[in-house]
Amino acid sequence: MRWVGLYLRSRRVPLAAVVAAGASALVWAAWPYFSDGQTINARVLSVTVLIAAVALGTTLSGADDALDHSASARWPVRRAVHLLLTAAAIVALLLVTTVTEARFEPLGVVVRNTVGLLGLTALGATLLGAALSWIAPLTWTLVAIMPWMGPSEQLRMQLGAWLVQPGDTTVATVCAAVLAVTGLAAYTVRGCPLRPATETAPNQ
Repeated sequence: MRWVGLYLRSRRVPLAAVVAAGASALVWAAWPYFSDGQTINARVLSVTVLIAAVALGTTLSGADDALDHSASARWPVRRAVHLLLTAAAIVALLLVTTVTEARFEPLGVVVRNTVGLLGLTALGATLLGAALSWIAPLTWTLVAIMPWMGPSEQLRMQLGAWLVQPGDTTVATVCAAVLAVTGLAAYTVRGCPLRPATETAPNQ
């Protein structure tokens, strides 16, 4: 439908999708040269998901903030669908590699890290706007992938480094789920904050 194409272009989705796909492809292609293992490790997976989430996080607002908050359209539904489809797209993009030698897996970790980081991105967009939605996911990812962070039996480590915990770590899964649900709910209900008119006005 024509309105779908207009919506995607107004949100800069094609460009963001190219960036996300390009980053994933670059990591996938380079992995065999840096490791003898087939499975891309949790740290590299987390960084790849981060890049995709941040790129697609820029699509969470359009050029006209007032339009995004108007009552003439069902914006909460559109925002929820937009975020859910974004998560599905990132997961699908990474899981395509499972038919090759270098691969992003296991599925549980791919899904957990994607929904958790995208939830953080959505929270950032709700509080600070889409342009600054990268701050929270980038900060947490940088902390989680530090050399001294890793799989652990300690609760605080499982929370702080949930991105690099094994797929069967309950605390990490719950943490990601809470971030995902909170981000989805906040973005669906509120959307991005209204920017000053000077920031959205066309250049003279």
